[in-house]
Amino acid sequence: MRHHAVSRSLSLPRMLGGAVRGLAIANGTITALLCYATYTGGFWTVSGFFLLGLCVHLFLRWLTTSDPWWNLVLNVYNHYGDVYESAPWHGKFSPRFRRPYGFDSDLPC
Repeated sequence: MRHHAVSRSLSLPRMLGGAVRGLAIANGTITALLCYATYTGGFWTVSGFFLLGLCVHLFLRWLTTSDPWWNLVLNVYNHYGDVYESAPWHGKFSPRFRRPYGFDSDLPC
Protein backbone atom coordinates (compact mmCIF):
# COMPACT_ATOMS: atom_id res chain seq x y z
CA MET A 1 0.00 0.00 0.00
CA ARG A 2 1.41 3.37 -1.02
CA HIS A 3 1.19 6.43 1.20
CA HIS A 4 0.31 9.76 -0.35
CA ALA A 5 0.74 13.16 1.20
CA VAL A 6 -2.46 15.13 1.64
CA SER A 7 -2.32 18.89 1.53
CA ARG A 8 -3.14 20.57 4.84
CA SER A 9 -5.59 22.90 3.11
CA LEU A 10 -7.66 19.92 1.92
CA SER A 11 -8.06 18.52 5.41
CA LEU A 12 -9.12 21.76 7.15
CA PRO A 13 -12.45 23.61 6.99
CA ARG A 14 -12.80 26.47 4.51
CA MET A 15 -11.22 29.59 5.96
CA LEU A 16 -11.00 33.26 5.08
CA GLY A 17 -8.19 35.22 6.66
CA GLY A 18 -7.45 32.37 9.06
CA ALA A 19 -10.99 32.24 10.49
CA VAL A 20 -13.97 30.03 9.62
CA ARG A 21 -15.26 31.34 6.28
CA GLY A 22 -18.93 31.88 7.14
CA LEU A 23 -18.21 33.65 10.41
CA ALA A 24 -15.50 35.80 8.82
CA ILE A 25 -17.92 36.93 6.09
CA ALA A 26 -20.63 37.66 8.67
CA ASN A 27 -18.19 39.62 10.82
CA GLY A 28 -16.95 41.62 7.81
CA THR A 29 -20.51 42.38 6.71
CA ILE A 30 -21.58 43.57 10.15
CA THR A 31 -18.42 45.66 10.51
CA ALA A 32 -18.94 47.26 7.08
CA LEU A 33 -22.59 48.05 7.88
CA LEU A 34 -21.67 49.59 11.23
CA CYS A 35 -18.94 51.70 9.62
CA TYR A 36 -21.31 52.81 6.86
CA ALA A 37 -24.15 53.62 9.25
CA THR A 38 -21.93 55.72 11.51
CA TYR A 39 -20.02 57.47 8.72
CA THR A 40 -21.49 60.85 9.69
CA GLY A 41 -20.44 60.25 13.31
CA GLY A 42 -16.86 61.13 12.56
CA PHE A 43 -13.50 59.49 12.15
CA TRP A 44 -13.27 58.12 15.69
CA THR A 45 -16.63 56.36 15.55
CA VAL A 46 -15.84 54.65 12.24
CA SER A 47 -12.35 53.75 13.48
CA GLY A 48 -13.80 52.32 16.68
CA PHE A 49 -16.18 50.02 14.83
CA PHE A 50 -13.43 49.00 12.42
CA LEU A 51 -11.13 48.11 15.32
CA LEU A 52 -13.96 46.20 17.01
CA GLY A 53 -14.49 44.16 13.83
CA LEU A 54 -10.75 43.56 13.58
CA CYS A 55 -10.59 42.35 17.19
CA VAL A 56 -13.53 39.97 16.60
CA HIS A 57 -11.80 38.60 13.50
CA LEU A 58 -8.56 38.10 15.41
CA PHE A 59 -10.50 36.26 18.13
CA LEU A 60 -12.13 34.02 15.49
CA ARG A 61 -8.72 33.43 13.96
CA TRP A 62 -7.29 32.46 17.35
CA LEU A 63 -10.18 30.02 17.92
CA THR A 64 -9.62 28.46 14.51
CA THR A 65 -5.87 28.06 14.99
CA SER A 66 -6.35 26.43 18.39
CA ASP A 67 -9.02 24.01 17.08
CA PRO A 68 -9.97 24.12 13.38
CA TRP A 69 -13.17 22.13 13.96
CA TRP A 70 -14.59 24.15 16.89
CA ASN A 71 -17.44 25.49 14.76
CA LEU A 72 -18.62 22.05 13.60
CA VAL A 73 -18.32 20.57 17.09
CA LEU A 74 -20.38 23.45 18.49
CA ASN A 75 -23.09 22.91 15.84
CA VAL A 76 -23.34 19.20 16.71
CA TYR A 77 -23.47 20.02 20.44
CA ASN A 78 -26.27 22.56 19.89
CA HIS A 79 -28.46 19.91 18.24
CA TYR A 80 -28.46 17.63 21.28
CA GLY A 81 -31.40 17.92 23.65
CA ASP A 82 -31.02 18.85 27.27
CA VAL A 83 -30.90 15.72 29.47
CA TYR A 84 -31.03 17.51 32.80
CA GLU A 85 -33.10 15.79 35.49
CA SER A 86 -34.62 18.35 37.81
CA ALA A 87 -34.87 15.94 40.74
CA PRO A 88 -32.54 13.09 41.67
CA TRP A 89 -35.48 10.82 42.41
CA HIS A 90 -38.04 9.51 39.93
CA GLY A 91 -40.88 8.79 42.31
CA LYS A 92 -44.19 10.55 42.73
CA PHE A 93 -42.56 14.00 42.73
CA SER A 94 -41.10 13.83 39.21
CA PRO A 95 -44.15 15.25 37.30
CA ARG A 96 -44.26 18.18 39.74
CA PHE A 97 -40.69 19.21 38.97
CA ARG A 98 -40.92 18.65 35.22
CA ARG A 99 -39.19 21.32 33.20
CA PRO A 100 -41.19 23.35 30.62
CA TYR A 101 -41.32 22.26 26.98
CA GLY A 102 -38.10 23.17 25.23
CA PHE A 103 -35.90 22.59 28.26
CA ASP A 104 -36.01 18.81 28.35
CA SER A 105 -34.78 15.84 26.36
CA ASP A 106 -38.22 15.23 24.77
CA LEU A 107 -37.50 17.60 21.90
CA PRO A 108 -37.21 16.07 18.42
CA CYS A 109 -33.55 16.77 17.65
